[in-house]
Amino acid sequence: MTSISLPPGCVTCYFVRHGERVDHIDAEWSYSAPVPYDPPLTAEGSYQARRTGALIYSLEKQAQAEEEEEEESAAQVTEYLIVTSPFLRCVQTAEGIFKGFGQSWAKERETSTGGGGGISDPSGAWRIAVEPGLSEVMSESYFSQQVPNSIITWRKRELEASEQRGYGGGGGGGVHYAEGYVPASEQMPHFPENFQNMMARFVSTLDQVVTRQIDQASREAVRARGSLQTRRRVVIFVTHGAGVGSLLWATTQQVGFNDIGYCCVTRARILGRKSSLPLPMFGTSRVPAYSWKVDYNAYSGHLARPSR
Repeated sequence: MTSISLPPGCVTCYFVRHGERVDHIDAEWSYSAPVPYDPPLTAEGSYQARRTGALIYSLEKQAQAEEEEEEESAAQVTEYLIVTSPFLRCVQTAEGIFKGFGQSWAKERETSTGGGGGISDPSGAWRIAVEPGLSEVMSESYFSQQVPNSIITWRKRELEASEQRGYGGGGGGGVHYAEGYVPASEQMPHFPENFQNMMARFVSTLDQVVTRQIDQASREAVRARGSLQTRRRVVIFVTHGAGVGSLLWATTQQVGFNDIGYCCVTRARILGRKSSLPLPMFGTSRVPAYSWKVDYNAYSGHLARPSR
């Protein structure tokens, strides 16, 4: 079946596992926690998230410069969307990524006459949304019962309330909730969930999120016909270890990614759609709709602390 080509660089995705979780450091935490299945990050986990944001900033700066050079035209406009699992550790990681990206941008703006390396102020270009399709695998090894859908509402309200919290280090507002975002799944995965169903869920989530981004980009391209500006879309998926493994399968068609550490980063750039057939019903297929160019597979080199 012939692949359908897409504009180069139209969608770039980053797959990120959450940072270090407190219950893996403090074995007593869950005994007194009001929601023991939903631990927050440790201080180290927050640091890992900010370092991940700084890495994505450097990768984006390089990618944008390369694409602008190839286009030989005006500067690009890049829109960033973070889609996150509703579990607290993932939402906190997503906020940390935004903070680390913003701090890198602000630092470069202060030290460079170019102002932020050609990248727009993140406070105006970033949106965040809760995506239940990125939830932890609902394994009986991790959970004893169904996780309630109320966790989705809690996280969305918390994110909407935190919009005024900026990234610091030179100003900047908070990341805004993506009000128009339509989730791939509107409810938590069914408990218990087997491995095959989890894989299908992540394939569907990736395909649906990316398809909507491409559709939006296509509509904007029509409206902006004749404009010197071009648009890039970057989607950062913040999920769990099993989720990153599933997304790697969806983009590489390879299995065996077992070394998926905290806040590891994978970059996947879309090449084309495999067919013009409609996407299958959510969670019913493990066959991905798109072909990808993948690098930085589960990369974690950015997390090393500088030697003293």
